[in-house]
Amino acid sequence: MLLKKIIPAVIILTAGIICSGNIACAHGVSYEMLKDSPAVTFKSGFSSGEPISYGEVLIYAPGNDEVEFQNGRTDQNGVFSFLPDRPGTWKVEVEGGLGHKLSFDLNVAESNGKMNAEKAKKNPLQASKAIKVMLGISLIFNLCLAAFCLRKSKKVT
Repeated sequence: MLLKKIIPAVIILTAGIICSGNIACAHGVSYEMLKDSPAVTFKSGFSSGEPISYGEVLIYAPGNDEVEFQNGRTDQNGVFSFLPDRPGTWKVEVEGGLGHKLSFDLNVAESNGKMNAEKAKKNPLQASKAIKVMLGISLIFNLCLAAFCLRKSKKVT
């Protein structure tokens, strides 16, 4: 009897959490290159659109994955700049906190005596609406299945 009252409440609560958007969504991290200049500037952020504010940044020079070339923190808007001293593939790591870590390689080429980073594509990691809906339906189905199994086990005993 109590189970008949709990299942609808759980379904309604789950549907409310799923529909609330950003509260229930896990998020990834992404970056985008911001401008052409000798300094490499990128903006890092979560897939929800929030910037990775004050995230720890480690920059590794080509051929040296042991000791960082530069380290620091992003600004309030998730922006970080550094000035590469040679061409090659640079490794960038941004720690966003709570296990969110962004790592990407950046190709820097020398052109007319200046270092220029190749523009990378914007890398949004937004979950699509279809995936969110499928996850929500799956969650509701699994909760109902668990309640059904619990009910069956009580009848057997």
